[in-house]
Amino acid sequence: MQCQFIKDDNKQCGAQAIKETMYCFSHNPDTQEEKHMAAVRGGTNSRSPRLGLPAIELKNPHQVVHLLADTINQVRSGEIPPNIANTVGYLASHLLKAIEVSNLDQRVEMIEAALAERKLATRHRKR
Repeated sequence: MQCQFIKDDNKQCGAQAIKETMYCFSHNPDTQEEKHMAAVRGGTNSRSPRLGLPAIELKNPHQVVHLLADTINQVRSGEIPPNIANTVGYLASHLLKAIEVSNLDQRVEMIEAALAERKLATRHRKR
């Protein structure tokens, strides 16, 4: 039998009713404490696992490549869940982009300094 609970949108709940009752687990007044405890347990279990991996230095693309290679191997061996590896890959791509922009900024500053130095040297020669 289908659960007899009517939702806020005036539609009937589509879940199967508990045997010998009119309601499903979620809507049965007699199971509200159990429902609450199940939600608490679910929330506790869904948190990301602590893998205990050490922090590593990631200041250049070579270090990021090493991280990604290591992560791939750990996924293959079952040491890291794929969802954690996906997050590492996503963050690593952003880190690589940030490193690239930072390197470009440094190069622009060096070029600007060299041009300013050249301009100053040209002024001194003309005197």
